[in-house]
Amino acid sequence: METDNDILYRLKRGDQDAFEVIFWKYNAKIHNFIMSIIYDKSMAQDITQSVFLSIWEHRDQIDISKSFSSYIFTIAQNQVYRHTERALLSYKYEEHVKKSPIGIEVGVEDNIDYQFLERLIWELIDQLPSSRKEIFMLSRKQGLSNKEIANRLSISEKTVETQITRSIHYLKKHLKPHVALAGLLLFYLVGF
Repeated sequence: METDNDILYRLKRGDQDAFEVIFWKYNAKIHNFIMSIIYDKSMAQDITQSVFLSIWEHRDQIDISKSFSSYIFTIAQNQVYRHTERALLSYKYEEHVKKSPIGIEVGVEDNIDYQFLERLIWELIDQLPSSRKEIFMLSRKQGLSNKEIANRLSISEKTVETQITRSIHYLKKHLKPHVALAGLLLFYLVGF
């Protein structure tokens, strides 16, 4: 009989059947965990899908020697945190647009600026050196702590901190001309 480690090993190698086994083993547990935090079935389904998408996209980084259950629940918790943060920021942005004295026209202009800045930020992230980009994405997209990233990549926490700081400075430097929405959008997209 196949052990969990055997399944995870196959998953790391890109085996879709192994992913399906993991999905069916953890899907209900993750969904219920998320529901216990946010009490919104539709949102819980979306976040659950994001958790498994993240598992698949980063399958090569799974550490078989550590608890997979802890790993997947940490991802779920971080996804809930990010989603809640973004929903709150989106609500604040919508309230700001509604209170604007000019009304709808400002909302349309802000929306165009927002879309432009969102594309620009992702393009800038893609331009980061590959190791710095990997560290930044592990921090901001997967929500891993500096210590978790350091352990995963076999580097020091100080190196992780330095690389994240450099990434943030790089983004801020290139977004200076768009300062009006850039700060809000940066927080919305990457949580700083």
